[in-house]
Amino acid sequence: MLKGLIVCFAVLFAQLAVLHVIDARLYSSPQDARQTAVTPVTAHKDDEEEAQS
Repeated sequence: MLKGLIVCFAVLFAQLAVLHVIDARLYSSPQDARQTAVTPVTAHKDDEEEAQS
C-alpha cells in the first residue's frame, strides 16, 4: 500500500511539473499575448428602413 501511495504522489508531481512548464510557455511570451479588438456594430440602411416600416 505504501508503494502505491509513493507511485501515486510521484505521478501527481510529474503531472504538476508538466502543467507548470506548459503554463509558463503559454503565458510568459509577450509576442504570443492575445489581443482583442473592439469593433462597433453598425446597422445597414436597409435594415433600419425595414425596422421603421
